[in-house]
Amino acid sequence: MLGVEWRVSLRVPGAGVKGVVLLALLATALGGCAAPARPGVRIALAGAQMPVELVESWLHDSTARGFAVTQVSPVYLSQHGFDNLAKGACDIACTDRLLTGRELAKFGDREVRGCRIAFYGYALYVNPQNPLDAIFAKHVRLVFQGKIKDWHELAGDQIPDWQGPIALYGPPKSTRAGSVLSPLAKIWFADATWTVVDSDAEIVAKVAEDPYALGFASIGYDQDVRYLGLRMERIGAPAFPALEAIESEQYGLAKVIYVYFLAPPSPAVQAVVDYLQSDAGRAAIESTDMWAVPAERAAVPPPQ
Repeated sequence: MLGVEWRVSLRVPGAGVKGVVLLALLATALGGCAAPARPGVRIALAGAQMPVELVESWLHDSTARGFAVTQVSPVYLSQHGFDNLAKGACDIACTDRLLTGRELAKFGDREVRGCRIAFYGYALYVNPQNPLDAIFAKHVRLVFQGKIKDWHELAGDQIPDWQGPIALYGPPKSTRAGSVLSPLAKIWFADATWTVVDSDAEIVAKVAEDPYALGFASIGYDQDVRYLGLRMERIGAPAFPALEAIESEQYGLAKVIYVYFLAPPSPAVQAVVDYLQSDAGRAAIESTDMWAVPAERAAVPPPQ
């Protein structure tokens, strides 16, 4: 939120210059304290485009103290955030992945600290009558490309009696969820290969009505339906959209938003972190359809 300078000019017929000055002073005395304050914290952000823009939008919502945010180019990849932080060109790197050991080496003896701030994620939803507990992650692409069309191709010999055409439901391609699903299915310019439904709630409602349905929607809508797990390896335990799996990046349909900074943090950086972990900050995060990470779970371990 940028500071705004207010200029008041009051003119009363016959008052003359002295009257204008007195009225202006009176207006300042009575209403001057209501004028917006200039930003109290200046902060420079760098990193991946979506994390940078999200963090900036959350800081813009702060009413307790103003934040003047600048973006350090290029705002494109998480790597750019780490590079600019190492060079001292930004205060905070906003990323959608963890710092690697190779990137940490660029900081030399300086300590780098990271925090999980928020996450967004999606899930595959199935009807409770569907007996399949999970599918191989690489099969998700084949399903949404229309190359796997029947549940028997996913269930295989494990559940020989489970078969029937897969009814796919998903979001419009123009939405955030659609921008995740489209590259997953490698559908860039072609029409969606699924039945497009306008909202997450409607997608889940379609799944709740149809035992053969498979829906792609934001996590958190598992009432009357259930999550279909993902096996990142063909043989292995399935991952579900639980907080622990998302934090450890073991669930492939979720992204965590991180902020990285040099330790000890400067007063400006500490003000940003404190705000993002406050009740007001969490409300700002949730207003963008994201999930806020509790402060007690925010710390990121250093790379191995």
